[in-house]
Amino acid sequence: AMAKLILLCLKFVTLCGSIGAVFEDQVGKFDWRQQYVGKVRFSHFDTHVQSSKKVLVATENNVFAALNTRTGDLFWRHVDKTGPEGSIDALLQHGQDAVLVVGNGRLLRSWDINVGGLNWEIVLDSGSFQAACLSGQQDNVKHVAVLKKTVISLHYLSNGHQKWIENLPESETVDYQAVYSGGNGEVYALGVVPHSHIAIVVYSADDGEIIKQVSVEAPWLSNIQGSCAVISQGMLTCVDPAAVSLYMLDLHAESQMTQVPLQSLGLEVVPGFRPVLVSTQPNPAQQPLSEFFVQLGPENYVLLQLNNGQIVTLRDFKPVTCFSGCSHPQSSVQRCVTQI
Repeated sequence: AMAKLILLCLKFVTLCGSIGAVFEDQVGKFDWRQQYVGKVRFSHFDTHVQSSKKVLVATENNVFAALNTRTGDLFWRHVDKTGPEGSIDALLQHGQDAVLVVGNGRLLRSWDINVGGLNWEIVLDSGSFQAACLSGQQDNVKHVAVLKKTVISLHYLSNGHQKWIENLPESETVDYQAVYSGGNGEVYALGVVPHSHIAIVVYSADDGEIIKQVSVEAPWLSNIQGSCAVISQGMLTCVDPAAVSLYMLDLHAESQMTQVPLQSLGLEVVPGFRPVLVSTQPNPAQQPLSEFFVQLGPENYVLLQLNNGQIVTLRDFKPVTCFSGCSHPQSSVQRCVTQI
């Protein structure tokens, strides 16, 4: 019995030794490890340095990380608190600065994307977070605008300090869902009264004063975030699944929305699918690109362009395997990251 026990112990020691060993010709093949960041929610390609190989990702697992675009290796990674408290609500990036809104608008953070170091962090007033955007003028990006259910605030990009905060008019009836700045010193808060009208409030970036406030009829619209995007020179473009049409509104003229049936562009939506718009604003101190995507089905995308007031089709992508909101700021062709 004792001999059998000794033999068993020797086999166990031998087994452990073989598991821990890596032969010389196996180095680099089996001595690897995996680090996961989770399902991507937001992503940006870093282009402030031309030779950069970095993509920034914020995930549903409350992870903010930078990955090598060629190898997939992690440059750095930050894991926030689990649950809603550490949830990443928005990711904005300009130059070497990445700004995150965390915890349903409770925290505003700035990171140095070169080394993954924290630049600053501030605590915001409580309130339900809706949207955020960078704001600039004359090619200088200086501010971060944060939109909540009842207030809008502007913060300095350099240190996060609040420049001004203002109440949103008629917020008890208007559902403010989007914020936009096109590099002209103005910040637009966009809201909707479902199945009635769009509310547009324009603030001065200098002092928060309301420059103008208008309403535009849109009885078919119930949700701006899921249906609309700003393209080109401040053109709010929305998609109406029921009418299978695009609706366009010049935010500077604010007269009425123009209907463009998708069929007139030679486009068809996959039955039962709700179309989605994707636009890109490479420089927050300038207007968005005139090119934008419309998703017509689970794997069907079309690249469109607003050219002299007319929408033209540039290219039809079908099918694509993944396409979920990762863009290269210097190109109208957008890429995707779905799971890492």
